[in-house]
Parts: sequence; C-alpha cells; structure tokens
Amino acid sequence: MTSDDPASPSNTPPTAPDRYAVASEPERIRVPDWMREPATEHALTRPDQLRLWWERHAGKLFGGVGAAVALVLLAVLGWSGFSAVQRIHDGEPLLPGRATSPAPRPVDESGNSLGPFVGTPAEKFAVGEAAITLPAARAAAPFTAKQVADALAKVKQALVQSRLDSSMLLGDPEKFLALLAPDTRTETRKDFATGDSLTYATQILRDSNPRFEFSDGIRGSGTVEYRSTTDDNGIRVLAITTRFLWVYSFDLPRPQTYPPGAELVTLRDEVIWHVPHPDDVEATSVGLWLDSGDVTVLNATCTAIRKGKIDLETVGEAGLPAAAPTGDIYGPGWRPGDGEEC
Repeated sequence: MTSDDPASPSNTPPTAPDRYAVASEPERIRVPDWMREPATEHALTRPDQLRLWWERHAGKLFGGVGAAVALVLLAVLGWSGFSAVQRIHDGEPLLPGRATSPAPRPVDESGNSLGPFVGTPAEKFAVGEAAITLPAARAAAPFTAKQVADALAKVKQALVQSRLDSSMLLGDPEKFLALLAPDTRTETRKDFATGDSLTYATQILRDSNPRFEFSDGIRGSGTVEYRSTTDDNGIRVLAITTRFLWVYSFDLPRPQTYPPGAELVTLRDEVIWHVPHPDDVEATSVGLWLDSGDVTVLNATCTAIRKGKIDLETVGEAGLPAAAPTGDIYGPGWRPGDGEEC
C-alpha cells in the first residue's frame, strides 16, 4: 500500500544515479585464483564427450522435434476443423443433444414431399372447423346456460369467419363483421383498412408469391374458456377467451428441398370476446364485441404483417427481419406476442 500524502517517502520517486559518476568511481579489479594458475590439459572422458555433443546439438534437436510436433498438431487441428465444417454442412450435431439444422423432411420413395404439415407439430392438428372445440355451456350468473351456449356458438362462428373462411382470406371481412354487435361494426371495419386486424382475422397478401394453397386446408389447435365479469363501464359481460394456433400452407416450389414447415405460416393468438348482458345495454349493442387480443406470426414477411396480412417468408427481406418469436411458437410456455418484431 502507498500513502496518499505527496510528501510521504513511499510517494517520493527514487533518484536515478548519475551513470557517469558511477562509471568514474575507482574500484579494484579482483582476479580469481584459477586465472593465476597455469593451464593444464586433461583427456576427455566418454561422458565428457557425450556432454559436449549434447550441449552443441540439443538446441537443434529440440527445434526439430518441436517442429515435428507442431506439424502433427496443425494436421490434427486442420482435420478437426474440416470435420466440424463437414458435420455442420451435413446437419450433424457438434455436441450431444445440440442439432445444428432441422431434421430432414420426410419424403416418399420418389423423393417427393409427403405434405406441408408432415414432420411439424401441425401434422397432428385438426383441419378447419374441427379444430374449434367448445366447452360445455353452464350457467354463469347472471347468464343462463342457454345464453352461455348462444355466446359460445357465436364465438365459434366468428373464429370460422375470421381465420378459416375463404372470403376473409381473400380480403372480404363483411361476413365476419355481420356477426358482431351493430354498434361495433363500423369501428372494427376500420381495423382492416389500417392493418390492425391480424390479431383476430387472417387475410392473405394480394399476389403473394408463393401463393396460398387452399387445397391443403388450414390446421388449428386451441382452447376456449369463459367467465362472467364486468367491463370498465360496469356492464355485466360474458368474457370468452380463445387461444389458438392457426397454420396456413403456401405452394413452395420443390418443398422436398427445404426442411419441414418451410412452406407454413403459423399464427398464435389470444382474443378476448365480450357478450354484454342484454339487460345492461341498448339493443344495438347486444351481441359479440372484440375486447382485446394479441398475436405472434412465424414465417411471414414484415411487409405483409404491417398490412395486417400474411404471406410466406422465403429468402428474407433486406432490412425487414421476419417476425419470429423468441421462443418456440408451438411450445406450451409461449404467450401471444412473445418476441415478434417488425
């Protein structure tokens, strides 16, 4: 440790000696005794000869051995590097349990793809309307069991029209809007004009390339829940929450050359629908309302997403990263809106 006191001896820089004064100081030279004695010759013994030979050649010997060892190490490292690169190219894991590329796409005997959903989690999803399973309708005061059943049926219709129907996919939302309460239709229609409808409705970007493939069907999986509550205005409502994965297939040329799922666009949403109690609102407000929602889209371009639509991300847009979530969109721990950025 040193003192903070500038005058402290430990903080005073040492004075460099005057090299000229040191050089001029007289000093008696002492000669060792062995230099005073006459030199005598001795015959070299075999051990002495070996010692002298070792002293002369040890440096060269070690240098040669070192060079040989270095060449061997370089060869081993070079082969290891080539092997690692080759394994990455072939899709093999460098460490146990860590794959560097997706599993290969399943193909038939002719090398053709077995289908767009094969080899993906969506392979086990139901097709179309069969994906929407409603819970049992029970009374949730002040709503009767029949009112609950009617509200659930209305929500199922809305899901079909918003995520599955061809008219919506091609850009016409009117059949969906007709299912909503009259007082909310005008405001909701604006969402489609401003590109804010993707949270609860799917439309395909016009002239998308590759094009959407209707014949493959749309796969889905999700849940529907409901509860009785009141909204911010104190109106009694039946709140119905739908959480779904929707998977759309596009006609990707030569799909067998891509990993599984390359031609799929996946949406994961969470939408809360409100059905107000008819005793608490005007007749024009009776029916289905959109309360809130969120969505994450995987494998579509930001150009389409910003317009409230989807297409297939194939090569990546310059300066427009794909709206991929931070985690697995199919994973159980995922929540709508996780990580997508456009």
